[in-house]
Amino acid sequence: MKAVVWIVVLFAAAVGIVLTSGIYTGNVYIVVGQVMMRVNLHAFILGLVLFVVTLYFLIKFIVGLMNIPARMQRFGTARKGRQAAVALNSAGLAFFEGRFEKAEQEAAKVLENKEAGDNRNLALMLGAHAADQMENFELRDHYLKDIEKLPNKQQLSRYLLLAESALGRRDYPTALENLNAAARIHPNLSRLARLQLRYAFDHGDAEDVLEKSEKLMKVGAINDFEAEQYQSWAYRRLLAEASDAAGLKTCLKRIPEALKADELCVAIAEKYERLGLYTEAVKWVRQYYPQNRRPELLEAFVESVRFFNERGQQKAIDLADSWLKDKPDDAPLLMYLGQLAYGRSLWGKAQSYLEASIALQPSIAARLMLARVLDETGQPQKAQEQRKLVLEAVSEEERHAALEQHS
Repeated sequence: MKAVVWIVVLFAAAVGIVLTSGIYTGNVYIVVGQVMMRVNLHAFILGLVLFVVTLYFLIKFIVGLMNIPARMQRFGTARKGRQAAVALNSAGLAFFEGRFEKAEQEAAKVLENKEAGDNRNLALMLGAHAADQMENFELRDHYLKDIEKLPNKQQLSRYLLLAESALGRRDYPTALENLNAAARIHPNLSRLARLQLRYAFDHGDAEDVLEKSEKLMKVGAINDFEAEQYQSWAYRRLLAEASDAAGLKTCLKRIPEALKADELCVAIAEKYERLGLYTEAVKWVRQYYPQNRRPELLEAFVESVRFFNERGQQKAIDLADSWLKDKPDDAPLLMYLGQLAYGRSLWGKAQSYLEASIALQPSIAARLMLARVLDETGQPQKAQEQRKLVLEAVSEEERHAALEQHS
Protein backbone atom coordinates (compact mmCIF):
# COMPACT_ATOMS: atom_id res chain seq x y z
CA MET A 1 0.00 0.00 0.00
CA LYS A 2 2.84 2.37 0.84
CA ALA A 3 4.47 1.74 -2.56
CA VAL A 4 1.22 2.49 -4.38
CA VAL A 5 0.92 5.85 -2.59
CA TRP A 6 4.49 6.77 -3.57
CA ILE A 7 3.85 5.87 -7.23
CA VAL A 8 0.72 8.04 -7.30
CA VAL A 9 2.61 10.95 -5.70
CA LEU A 10 5.48 10.66 -8.19
CA PHE A 11 3.15 10.54 -11.19
CA ALA A 12 1.23 13.53 -9.86
CA ALA A 13 4.49 15.45 -9.41
CA ALA A 14 5.61 14.53 -12.94
CA VAL A 15 2.32 15.70 -14.43
CA GLY A 16 2.56 18.94 -12.46
CA ILE A 17 6.12 19.55 -13.66
CA VAL A 18 5.18 18.89 -17.31
CA LEU A 19 2.22 21.25 -17.15
CA THR A 20 4.27 23.94 -15.43
CA SER A 21 7.14 23.65 -17.92
CA GLY A 22 4.68 23.99 -20.81
CA ILE A 23 3.37 27.21 -19.39
CA TYR A 24 6.70 28.72 -18.32
CA THR A 25 9.75 28.20 -20.55
CA GLY A 26 12.19 30.62 -18.92
CA ASN A 27 15.70 30.21 -17.53
CA VAL A 28 17.15 29.59 -14.13
CA TYR A 29 20.04 31.79 -12.96
CA ILE A 30 22.57 30.47 -10.47
CA VAL A 31 24.89 33.00 -8.80
CA VAL A 32 28.05 31.77 -7.09
CA GLY A 33 30.21 34.65 -5.87
CA GLN A 34 31.00 36.84 -8.89
CA VAL A 35 29.88 34.15 -11.34
CA MET A 36 26.37 33.90 -12.68
CA MET A 37 25.20 30.90 -14.69
CA ARG A 38 22.07 30.67 -16.79
CA VAL A 39 20.43 27.27 -17.16
CA ASN A 40 17.38 26.35 -19.17
CA LEU A 41 14.45 25.59 -16.88
CA HIS A 42 13.75 22.21 -18.48
CA ALA A 43 17.39 21.14 -18.17
CA PHE A 44 17.50 22.35 -14.54
CA ILE A 45 14.42 20.33 -13.57
CA LEU A 46 15.78 17.21 -15.30
CA GLY A 47 19.15 17.64 -13.56
CA LEU A 48 17.47 18.22 -10.20
CA VAL A 49 15.43 15.03 -10.56
CA LEU A 50 18.50 13.02 -11.52
CA PHE A 51 20.40 14.49 -8.55
CA VAL A 52 17.65 13.57 -6.08
CA VAL A 53 17.35 10.02 -7.45
CA THR A 54 21.12 9.54 -7.35
CA LEU A 55 21.31 10.93 -3.82
CA TYR A 56 18.49 8.60 -2.71
CA PHE A 57 20.18 5.46 -4.02
CA LEU A 58 23.54 6.59 -2.65
CA ILE A 59 22.12 7.10 0.84
CA LYS A 60 20.27 3.76 0.63
CA PHE A 61 23.49 2.01 -0.37
CA ILE A 62 25.44 3.59 2.49
CA VAL A 63 22.71 2.70 5.01
CA GLY A 64 22.69 -0.87 3.66
CA LEU A 65 26.44 -1.13 4.18
CA MET A 66 26.10 0.15 7.71
CA ASN A 67 23.31 -2.40 8.49
CA ILE A 68 25.28 -5.43 7.31
CA PRO A 69 26.58 -6.33 10.83
CA ALA A 70 23.07 -6.11 12.33
CA ARG A 71 21.63 -8.20 9.50
CA MET A 72 24.34 -10.80 9.93
CA GLN A 73 23.60 -10.89 13.65
CA ARG A 74 19.87 -11.35 13.02
CA PHE A 75 20.63 -14.11 10.53
CA GLY A 76 22.86 -15.87 13.08
CA THR A 77 20.21 -15.54 15.78
CA ALA A 78 17.54 -16.99 13.50
CA ARG A 79 19.85 -19.86 12.50
CA LYS A 80 20.55 -20.70 16.15
CA GLY A 81 16.83 -20.54 16.89
CA ARG A 82 16.18 -23.05 14.09
CA GLN A 83 18.95 -25.30 15.43
CA ALA A 84 17.37 -25.19 18.90
CA ALA A 85 13.98 -26.19 17.44
CA VAL A 86 15.57 -29.09 15.51
CA ALA A 87 17.42 -30.30 18.63
CA LEU A 88 14.23 -30.08 20.70
CA ASN A 89 12.33 -32.07 18.10
CA SER A 90 15.08 -34.72 18.10
CA ALA A 91 15.00 -34.84 21.92
CA GLY A 92 11.24 -35.41 21.98
CA LEU A 93 11.40 -38.07 19.28
CA ALA A 94 14.25 -39.92 21.01
CA PHE A 95 12.44 -39.79 24.37
CA PHE A 96 9.27 -41.38 23.03
CA GLU A 97 11.34 -43.98 21.17
CA GLY A 98 12.91 -44.97 24.49
CA ARG A 99 16.39 -43.65 23.61
CA PHE A 100 16.69 -41.65 26.81
CA GLU A 101 20.43 -40.98 26.61
CA LYS A 102 20.01 -39.48 23.13
CA ALA A 103 17.03 -37.45 24.37
CA GLU A 104 19.07 -36.01 27.25
CA GLN A 105 21.95 -35.10 24.92
CA GLU A 106 19.64 -33.28 22.49
CA ALA A 107 17.92 -31.48 25.37
CA ALA A 108 21.35 -30.35 26.61
CA LYS A 109 22.08 -28.92 23.14
CA VAL A 110 18.93 -26.84 23.36
CA LEU A 111 19.93 -25.51 26.77
CA GLU A 112 23.41 -24.60 25.52
CA ASN A 113 21.86 -22.58 22.71
CA LYS A 114 21.50 -18.96 23.83
CA GLU A 115 18.77 -18.38 21.26
CA ALA A 116 16.58 -21.29 22.40
CA GLY A 117 14.00 -18.93 23.91
CA ASP A 118 10.85 -20.66 25.16
CA ASN A 119 12.21 -23.99 23.92
CA ARG A 120 14.37 -24.08 27.05
CA ASN A 121 11.41 -24.86 29.29
CA LEU A 122 10.41 -27.95 27.34
CA ALA A 123 14.06 -29.00 26.99
CA LEU A 124 14.48 -28.85 30.77
CA MET A 125 11.47 -31.09 31.28
CA LEU A 126 12.59 -33.57 28.62
CA GLY A 127 16.08 -33.65 30.09
CA ALA A 128 14.77 -34.25 33.61
CA HIS A 129 12.46 -37.07 32.54
CA ALA A 130 15.13 -38.67 30.35
CA ALA A 131 17.66 -38.58 33.21
CA ASP A 132 15.05 -40.10 35.54
CA GLN A 133 14.43 -42.94 33.09
CA MET A 134 18.20 -43.54 32.95
CA GLU A 135 18.19 -43.53 36.79
CA ASN A 136 20.82 -40.79 36.70
CA PHE A 137 19.31 -38.99 39.68
CA GLU A 138 22.15 -36.50 40.06
CA LEU A 139 21.63 -35.26 36.51
CA ARG A 140 17.86 -35.30 36.99
CA ASP A 141 18.13 -33.16 40.13
CA HIS A 142 20.31 -30.70 38.20
CA TYR A 143 17.53 -30.24 35.65
CA LEU A 144 14.91 -30.00 38.38
CA LYS A 145 16.82 -27.19 40.08
CA ASP A 146 16.69 -25.22 36.82
CA ILE A 147 12.96 -25.97 36.45
CA GLU A 148 12.44 -24.70 40.00
CA LYS A 149 13.48 -21.23 38.80
CA LEU A 150 10.59 -21.11 36.33
CA PRO A 151 7.22 -19.51 37.21
CA ASN A 152 5.01 -21.54 39.55
CA LYS A 153 2.55 -22.51 36.79
CA GLN A 154 5.39 -24.30 34.98
CA GLN A 155 6.36 -26.38 38.04
CA LEU A 156 3.73 -29.08 37.42
CA SER A 157 6.06 -31.43 35.56
CA ARG A 158 8.65 -31.15 38.34
CA TYR A 159 6.13 -31.94 41.07
CA LEU A 160 4.80 -34.97 39.19
CA LEU A 161 8.27 -36.34 38.51
CA LEU A 162 9.34 -35.88 42.14
CA ALA A 163 6.12 -37.50 43.36
CA GLU A 164 6.54 -40.50 41.05
CA SER A 165 10.17 -40.92 42.08
CA ALA A 166 9.25 -40.67 45.78
CA LEU A 167 6.54 -43.31 45.36
CA GLY A 168 9.09 -45.61 43.75
CA ARG A 169 11.36 -45.15 46.79
CA ARG A 170 8.37 -45.46 49.17
CA ASP A 171 9.18 -42.00 50.48
CA TYR A 172 5.53 -41.22 51.14
CA PRO A 173 5.87 -37.85 52.95
CA THR A 174 7.81 -36.42 49.98
CA ALA A 175 5.35 -38.00 47.55
CA LEU A 176 2.36 -36.47 49.35
CA GLU A 177 4.00 -33.04 49.48
CA ASN A 178 4.60 -33.00 45.73
CA LEU A 179 1.18 -34.47 44.92
CA ASN A 180 -0.49 -31.71 46.91
CA ALA A 181 1.67 -29.08 45.18
CA ALA A 182 0.72 -30.48 41.76
CA ALA A 183 -2.96 -30.55 42.74
CA ARG A 184 -2.86 -26.83 43.52
CA ILE A 185 -1.75 -26.15 39.94
CA HIS A 186 -3.93 -28.64 38.01
CA PRO A 187 -6.24 -30.71 40.24
CA ASN A 188 -8.04 -32.52 37.39
CA LEU A 189 -4.98 -33.88 35.59
CA SER A 190 -5.28 -37.60 34.78
CA ARG A 191 -1.61 -38.32 35.43
CA LEU A 192 -1.92 -36.68 38.84
CA ALA A 193 -4.98 -38.81 39.61
CA ARG A 194 -3.03 -41.95 38.66
CA LEU A 195 -0.24 -41.05 41.08
CA GLN A 196 -2.80 -40.23 43.77
CA LEU A 197 -4.41 -43.62 43.17
CA ARG A 198 -1.05 -45.32 43.55
CA TYR A 199 -0.38 -43.41 46.78
CA ALA A 200 -3.81 -44.33 48.18
CA PHE A 201 -3.31 -47.98 47.23
CA ASP A 202 0.10 -48.13 48.92
CA HIS A 203 -1.44 -46.54 52.03
CA GLY A 204 -4.42 -48.89 52.07
CA ASP A 205 -6.86 -45.98 51.78
CA ALA A 206 -9.86 -47.80 50.33
CA GLU A 207 -12.10 -44.71 50.16
CA ASP A 208 -9.55 -42.75 48.12
CA VAL A 209 -8.85 -45.73 45.86
CA LEU A 210 -12.56 -45.98 45.03
CA GLU A 211 -12.80 -42.25 44.34
CA LYS A 212 -9.69 -42.03 42.14
CA SER A 213 -10.36 -45.25 40.19
CA GLU A 214 -13.90 -44.10 39.40
CA LYS A 215 -12.60 -40.68 38.31
CA LEU A 216 -9.98 -42.23 36.01
CA MET A 217 -12.46 -44.70 34.55
CA LYS A 218 -14.88 -41.89 33.66
CA VAL A 219 -12.26 -40.06 31.60
CA GLY A 220 -10.94 -43.28 30.04
CA ALA A 221 -7.53 -43.03 31.73
CA ILE A 222 -7.76 -46.66 32.90
CA ASN A 223 -9.64 -49.55 31.33
CA ASP A 224 -12.59 -51.30 32.93
CA PHE A 225 -10.54 -54.33 33.96
CA GLU A 226 -7.95 -52.23 35.81
CA ALA A 227 -10.68 -50.19 37.50
CA GLU A 228 -12.46 -53.36 38.60
CA GLN A 229 -9.23 -54.70 40.10
CA TYR A 230 -8.73 -51.55 42.16
CA GLN A 231 -12.38 -51.43 43.22
CA SER A 232 -12.41 -55.10 44.18
CA TRP A 233 -9.34 -54.52 46.37
CA ALA A 234 -10.95 -51.45 47.94
CA TYR A 235 -14.18 -53.27 48.75
CA ARG A 236 -12.22 -56.14 50.28
CA ARG A 237 -10.32 -53.59 52.35
CA LEU A 238 -13.53 -51.96 53.55
CA LEU A 239 -14.90 -55.40 54.35
CA ALA A 240 -11.81 -56.26 56.38
CA GLU A 241 -12.03 -52.97 58.29
CA ALA A 242 -15.64 -53.59 59.38
CA SER A 243 -15.50 -54.41 63.09
CA ASP A 244 -19.16 -54.80 64.01
CA ALA A 245 -22.59 -55.43 62.56
CA ALA A 246 -23.24 -51.73 61.86
CA GLY A 247 -19.90 -51.30 60.09
CA LEU A 248 -20.49 -54.40 57.98
CA LYS A 249 -23.98 -53.23 57.05
CA THR A 250 -22.61 -49.86 55.92
CA CYS A 251 -19.89 -51.58 53.91
CA LEU A 252 -22.34 -53.92 52.15
CA LYS A 253 -24.45 -50.95 51.03
CA ARG A 254 -21.47 -49.64 49.06
CA ILE A 255 -20.57 -52.93 47.34
CA PRO A 256 -22.29 -53.48 43.96
CA GLU A 257 -24.67 -56.42 43.82
CA ALA A 258 -22.64 -58.13 41.09
CA LEU A 259 -19.59 -58.29 43.38
CA LYS A 260 -21.62 -59.41 46.37
CA ALA A 261 -23.10 -62.28 44.39
CA ASP A 262 -19.82 -63.40 42.87
CA GLU A 263 -16.30 -62.32 43.74
CA LEU A 264 -16.89 -61.12 47.31
CA CYS A 265 -19.62 -63.59 48.22
CA VAL A 266 -17.34 -65.96 50.17
CA ALA A 267 -15.46 -63.12 51.90
CA ILE A 268 -18.74 -61.62 53.14
CA ALA A 269 -19.96 -64.96 54.49
CA GLU A 270 -16.64 -65.47 56.28
CA LYS A 271 -16.85 -61.93 57.71
CA TYR A 272 -20.29 -62.61 59.14
CA GLU A 273 -18.96 -65.80 60.73
CA ARG A 274 -15.85 -64.11 62.19
CA LEU A 275 -17.95 -61.32 63.72
CA GLY A 276 -20.18 -63.90 65.40
CA LEU A 277 -23.17 -62.97 63.24
CA TYR A 278 -24.02 -66.62 62.69
CA THR A 279 -27.67 -66.17 61.75
CA GLU A 280 -26.73 -63.56 59.12
CA ALA A 281 -23.98 -65.85 57.80
CA VAL A 282 -26.45 -68.70 57.30
CA LYS A 283 -28.96 -66.35 55.64
CA TRP A 284 -26.22 -65.10 53.32
CA VAL A 285 -25.23 -68.62 52.25
CA ARG A 286 -28.89 -69.61 51.85
CA GLN A 287 -29.38 -66.64 49.50
CA TYR A 288 -26.29 -67.00 47.32
CA TYR A 289 -25.18 -70.65 47.38
CA PRO A 290 -27.98 -71.85 45.08
CA GLN A 291 -26.90 -69.16 42.58
CA ASN A 292 -23.14 -69.69 42.41
CA ARG A 293 -22.61 -73.11 44.09
CA ARG A 294 -19.31 -71.96 45.58
CA PRO A 295 -18.11 -74.73 47.94
CA GLU A 296 -16.17 -72.18 50.03
CA LEU A 297 -19.51 -70.78 51.22
CA LEU A 298 -20.32 -74.09 52.87
CA GLU A 299 -17.42 -73.82 55.32
CA ALA A 300 -18.77 -70.57 56.80
CA PHE A 301 -22.23 -72.15 56.75
CA VAL A 302 -21.15 -75.21 58.75
CA GLU A 303 -19.06 -73.19 61.22
CA SER A 304 -22.01 -70.88 61.90
CA VAL A 305 -24.54 -73.70 62.27
CA ARG A 306 -22.41 -75.19 65.06
CA PHE A 307 -23.62 -72.34 67.31
CA PHE A 308 -27.33 -73.02 66.64
CA ASN A 309 -29.59 -75.04 68.89
CA GLU A 310 -30.70 -78.54 67.86
CA ARG A 311 -33.71 -77.26 65.99
CA GLY A 312 -31.63 -74.70 64.11
CA GLN A 313 -29.03 -77.31 63.22
CA GLN A 314 -31.71 -79.67 61.91
CA LYS A 315 -33.16 -76.89 59.76
CA ALA A 316 -29.68 -76.26 58.36
CA ILE A 317 -29.29 -79.96 57.51
CA ASP A 318 -32.68 -79.95 55.78
CA LEU A 319 -31.71 -76.81 53.86
CA ALA A 320 -28.42 -78.30 52.68
CA ASP A 321 -30.22 -81.53 51.79
CA SER A 322 -32.57 -79.53 49.55
CA TRP A 323 -29.54 -78.12 47.72
CA LEU A 324 -28.32 -81.68 47.21
CA LYS A 325 -31.54 -82.59 45.39
CA ASP A 326 -30.70 -80.00 42.74
CA LYS A 327 -27.22 -81.48 42.24
CA PRO A 328 -26.85 -84.98 43.76
CA ASP A 329 -23.21 -85.36 42.64
CA ASP A 330 -21.96 -82.29 44.57
CA ALA A 331 -19.01 -83.84 46.45
CA PRO A 332 -18.16 -80.78 48.63
CA LEU A 333 -21.81 -80.40 49.65
CA LEU A 334 -21.97 -84.09 50.60
CA MET A 335 -18.85 -83.68 52.74
CA TYR A 336 -20.23 -80.64 54.57
CA LEU A 337 -23.56 -82.42 55.06
CA GLY A 338 -21.56 -85.22 56.69
CA GLN A 339 -20.00 -82.65 59.02
CA LEU A 340 -23.44 -81.25 59.93
CA ALA A 341 -24.76 -84.74 60.60
CA TYR A 342 -21.70 -85.49 62.74
CA GLY A 343 -22.41 -82.39 64.80
CA ARG A 344 -25.94 -83.71 65.45
CA SER A 345 -24.54 -87.20 66.28
CA LEU A 346 -26.40 -88.65 63.30
CA TRP A 347 -23.70 -91.23 62.67
CA GLY A 348 -25.53 -93.18 59.98
CA LYS A 349 -26.36 -90.10 57.91
CA ALA A 350 -22.89 -88.70 58.41
CA GLN A 351 -21.26 -91.93 57.22
CA SER A 352 -23.47 -92.19 54.13
CA TYR A 353 -22.87 -88.55 53.16
CA LEU A 354 -19.11 -88.83 53.61
CA GLU A 355 -18.79 -92.12 51.76
CA ALA A 356 -20.79 -90.67 48.85
CA SER A 357 -18.51 -87.60 48.80
CA ILE A 358 -15.37 -89.77 48.76
CA ALA A 359 -16.79 -91.92 45.98
CA LEU A 360 -17.32 -88.83 43.82
CA GLN A 361 -14.18 -86.90 44.78
CA PRO A 362 -11.75 -88.33 47.36
CA SER A 363 -10.46 -85.62 49.70
CA ILE A 364 -8.35 -85.58 52.85
CA ALA A 365 -10.96 -83.61 54.82
CA ALA A 366 -13.74 -86.09 53.96
CA ARG A 367 -11.60 -89.12 54.89
CA LEU A 368 -10.58 -87.60 58.24
CA MET A 369 -14.20 -86.79 59.07
CA LEU A 370 -15.26 -90.31 58.07
CA ALA A 371 -12.54 -91.74 60.34
CA ARG A 372 -14.03 -89.77 63.26
CA VAL A 373 -17.51 -91.08 62.46
CA LEU A 374 -16.19 -94.65 62.31
CA ASP A 375 -14.51 -94.15 65.69
CA GLU A 376 -17.85 -93.03 67.14
CA THR A 377 -19.62 -96.09 65.71
CA GLY A 378 -17.06 -98.55 67.09
CA GLN A 379 -15.23 -99.33 63.84
CA PRO A 380 -11.62 -98.49 64.71
CA GLN A 381 -10.09 -100.69 61.99
CA LYS A 382 -12.03 -98.96 59.22
CA ALA A 383 -11.18 -95.61 60.80
CA GLN A 384 -7.50 -96.54 60.76
CA GLU A 385 -7.79 -97.51 57.07
CA GLN A 386 -9.13 -94.03 56.28
CA ARG A 387 -6.27 -92.37 58.14
CA LYS A 388 -3.78 -94.60 56.30
CA LEU A 389 -5.28 -93.52 52.98
CA VAL A 390 -4.88 -89.89 54.11
CA LEU A 391 -1.18 -90.46 54.88
CA GLU A 392 -0.69 -92.09 51.48
CA ALA A 393 -2.42 -89.17 49.77
CA VAL A 394 -0.25 -86.67 51.66
CA SER A 395 2.91 -88.60 50.77
CA GLU A 396 1.83 -88.73 47.13
CA GLU A 397 1.25 -84.96 47.09
CA GLU A 398 4.64 -84.31 48.68
CA ARG A 399 6.31 -86.59 46.15
CA HIS A 400 4.64 -84.76 43.26
CA ALA A 401 5.65 -81.40 44.75
CA ALA A 402 9.26 -82.56 45.10
CA LEU A 403 9.31 -83.79 41.49
CA GLU A 404 7.92 -80.46 40.27
CA GLN A 405 10.62 -78.56 42.17
CA HIS A 406 13.41 -80.66 40.64
CA SER A 407 11.96 -80.60 37.12
